[in-house]
Amino acid sequence: MRIMIKGGVWKNTEDEILKAAVMKYGKNQWSRIASLLSRKSAKQCKARWYEWLDPSIKKTEWTREEDEKLLHLAKIMPTQWRTIAPIVGRTAAQCLERYEKLLDEAMRSEGQAPDEADDPRKLRPGEIDPNPEYKPARPDPVDMDEDEKEMLSEARARLANTRGKKAKRKAREKQLEEARRLASLQKRRELRAAGVEIVRRKKRRNFIDYNAEIPFEHKAPLGFYEVDGEHSIVPKQNLTNVSLKDLEGARRTEVEEERQKEDSEKQKKRRKKDLPGAIVQVNKINDPQRVTKRARLILPAPVVTDQELEQIARGGVMLDVEEGGSAATRSLVGSYTPGGVTPGIHGAANTQRIARTPMRQFSLQEEIKSVAMINAMGTPLLGGESGRDRIEGKDFSGITPARPVMATPNVAAGGMTPAQTPGFGGKMLAAGEATPAMSLTGGATPMFRDALHLNADDGNSLYDENAKMQRAKETLLKQQLKNALKSLPTPKNDYELNFGALAEGVDGEEEKDAGFEEDMSDMARRLMREAKAREQAELKRRAMAIQRDLPRPLQVNPAYGKGETADNMANATLQAAAKLVHQEMLALLHSDSIAHPVAGAAPPSGNAKVIEPVDDEYMKMARSLVDAELKAVNDAAEKFDAEAYSQVWQEISEQFVYLPSERKLKLRESLTPAQVIETLKNEHEIVVAHANREVKKIGKAEGRTAKMIAGYEKRSQSLKEDGSNMLKEKEENMFALETYKLMHAYEKDATPKRVEMLNQLCESENLRETKLQARYAELIAKKKEKAA
Repeated sequence: MRIMIKGGVWKNTEDEILKAAVMKYGKNQWSRIASLLSRKSAKQCKARWYEWLDPSIKKTEWTREEDEKLLHLAKIMPTQWRTIAPIVGRTAAQCLERYEKLLDEAMRSEGQAPDEADDPRKLRPGEIDPNPEYKPARPDPVDMDEDEKEMLSEARARLANTRGKKAKRKAREKQLEEARRLASLQKRRELRAAGVEIVRRKKRRNFIDYNAEIPFEHKAPLGFYEVDGEHSIVPKQNLTNVSLKDLEGARRTEVEEERQKEDSEKQKKRRKKDLPGAIVQVNKINDPQRVTKRARLILPAPVVTDQELEQIARGGVMLDVEEGGSAATRSLVGSYTPGGVTPGIHGAANTQRIARTPMRQFSLQEEIKSVAMINAMGTPLLGGESGRDRIEGKDFSGITPARPVMATPNVAAGGMTPAQTPGFGGKMLAAGEATPAMSLTGGATPMFRDALHLNADDGNSLYDENAKMQRAKETLLKQQLKNALKSLPTPKNDYELNFGALAEGVDGEEEKDAGFEEDMSDMARRLMREAKAREQAELKRRAMAIQRDLPRPLQVNPAYGKGETADNMANATLQAAAKLVHQEMLALLHSDSIAHPVAGAAPPSGNAKVIEPVDDEYMKMARSLVDAELKAVNDAAEKFDAEAYSQVWQEISEQFVYLPSERKLKLRESLTPAQVIETLKNEHEIVVAHANREVKKIGKAEGRTAKMIAGYEKRSQSLKEDGSNMLKEKEENMFALETYKLMHAYEKDATPKRVEMLNQLCESENLRETKLQARYAELIAKKKEKAA
């Protein structure tokens, strides 16, 4: 018996059936809709509709505003995705998926999350999707199963039937009710005709009988009464033959279409009456240089006045003059050091320059980090301090994230120290308050000193000056300026050139550069070069087999090289040296197998460990010794007979065979018959395996070759057929050519004879016609004579 488990991935056919069923049955009869889908339940159909197929679902890319709103609502209502979804305008599954993706991107940027390929939320091969209703539908296969075809045909038949059981039952009940009414009416008529009157009892109704009563009737009171309220009564509209369009009014699209039609008609009339004017009007509209009037820029009211900004700028300029000016300039310009001002204004930060507007914007990354911090916090039930108040970007006043107000900083009001001038109340001003005075210059401690008296009074004094006082003040200022200019020292045209300082500056560029802060990109490039140099140096310290990526054994053979160091050396010193070399070689092999293991190799057992790298100087010394030894060997190899060496090597190699049971080479003479059979069997297996590999390679090569030359073979066959057809056509054309040549020769010989024969025929005809004409003339003459 086949058991059908409902669920699984949704297919395109099932989605189309579900949409058609929702159009017919609505969004409440999910059991009836699920009866059309044999593999889905009512709950799954409902989830599929509300999570994917509903036309109101947005499937476009997430905007920045939606991300901000999602993160903000996730902090206010954590894990309440069904509540957050309608506010954001997405489904709950989309909100949850986007929320997790944003957190993963933030954690991945900090290196605390796995890569996308290692995401645990991704489905592995063989796993079942727990939420298939949120995923796109699978395309329909070319060949459907019989079950799917049967389900599709049944759904098509049921959805095409517009008269179901209920409609048929209603029609039947209506017919029965009509028959019952007609029978009762016929019965009453017959009884009335027989003289029997039947009194019909009036049914008691618990509701208004609209046939007998007037609903919402207000009877007029007796006598005189006020009628002022009747003027505001809206007259009853006559709804007979009134369409919905007349009640709601014309739509905007229809109005625009009507206006476009009117404009087109006006343009046609104008073209008929004034064509040049119409062309000029169209050219003005289509002119690319035509500038559209921009909307007015509305900015918030400034916090800092123009005079305060001017003082701030002048203070910044004076700081530059004091830092980089010469002695003559400093003697001319007054002292603008912080010591001359009220202590505290510049004391805390005398190096502070002109204040800038804080460019603080809503950062999506900061919001994501704050949400991640909230998720990482423990429950407040455990006690202790909660870090929620220290999270940046927090705002729980509404469902939309509040953005910081971009206010212009008032340097004249803010940034003061407790050492400033007290206000009128005798108390020190708090941070963020300005000196309470009528003006910044009149009566209050000035922000910046004006040693040359260049700043004019702003006029905001306690009384208004008249014209006479103004002129006197201007005269006094002019006199003060003249006296100040007269008191200037006489100019000195003495110059001193110091070439030594210039030379020192050229020679000490490195010391000068050391005073500058290195650029971040230059630092990154420098660090990259240093890391690459270290990597190259480390690579050169490795063994040559690892540097050249040569094949290495999976396991280190501890007996490798022991036979060379033993009894064949007569000198004990050479034996000890060879033994040390063998031990060092084994240690290097074990160290390389640990530090740089071969793929698929087991870790070495025993006391193997990684050897510390040798200094580069010792490596150079060792390489020089090896090069010297290699040079000596090469010098000796020039006198070496290669043919004799190869012959001896061949003879020695033929004496040894590999024994699989002992995994080593042995002399042929020392083998037992069983071992000889084993070695021959091993050689046979090796040859057979090699032959099988070669056969497989040949088969693959043949397959690849067949695929590669299949097109060429078809092309060659088609060209061959075309060539044979062309040869046949050539032969036929040659035969036709010879035939036409022969016919041409025959015609060439027969043409003069035909011409001569035709000429003779023409002459005979001319003679005959002449005779007949003469005969005709005679007969005419005879006829005339007889007639006369």
